[in-house]
Amino acid sequence: MEVYLEVTYAINALMILLTFELLCFLLNQQMTIKELFKYTLTYNISIIFLFIDFFDGFLLLYDLLLTLFYFKKLTYIYYPLFLFVYISLLAFLEMILPSSTIFQGVLLVEGFDFVSLLILTFIVLGIFYFYIAFCQHKLQKDEMVSVSFLGKECLGFIDNGNKVFYKGYPVIFIRHSLLETYEKIDSIVIETANQVETVDIIVMKEIEINHQVLHHVYVGVMSSNEYDCILNSQLLGGLL
Repeated sequence: MEVYLEVTYAINALMILLTFELLCFLLNQQMTIKELFKYTLTYNISIIFLFIDFFDGFLLLYDLLLTLFYFKKLTYIYYPLFLFVYISLLAFLEMILPSSTIFQGVLLVEGFDFVSLLILTFIVLGIFYFYIAFCQHKLQKDEMVSVSFLGKECLGFIDNGNKVFYKGYPVIFIRHSLLETYEKIDSIVIETANQVETVDIIVMKEIEINHQVLHHVYVGVMSSNEYDCILNSQLLGGLL
């Protein structure tokens, strides 16, 4: 089988770009064009390992280490989902491109298949168009949206700086005066711009944010804040 490195690299780069675009849809993440191309280039470096006699599964290990480097605590979400989407794309393209085969997680195309490149390019451009539209209509960070819980309503601030997670799940914060009585399950220490504060963690069975109903959400009870509710953008939108 005659395989051109340049063609293999180009096709798999387009596939990785498409994978991250689909991840943005699924996880409601908004990546910049610079980030998308950074991930595409670094993940696609694994192509060169095909020509080095490493052990089977090395490419999976490389992708795992790279995911740990980029996404850290969220690796348990990104890595399996990345593999699922990428392998699904591999299987789909192998089916529609008769001159292709999968070898150690890489799509190899025999010879210089212009039609294969053209088909994949159109698929990526189509998804990229919808990705741009998704970013334009996505709720912007640092925006106020409606929040309803326990028969009460307030405005929630989508805080770009809220990176707080509890047991791997994003945390939102609600002012203590809006909750009256509550059942604490734990306490965590957070660092704000002005102070270090210990906040109680509760579980809210149901909360509606911008007309989207969420279940079993972790909430930090804030003693004082300029906002009634501080949201975590990880909870908003998305298919998963």
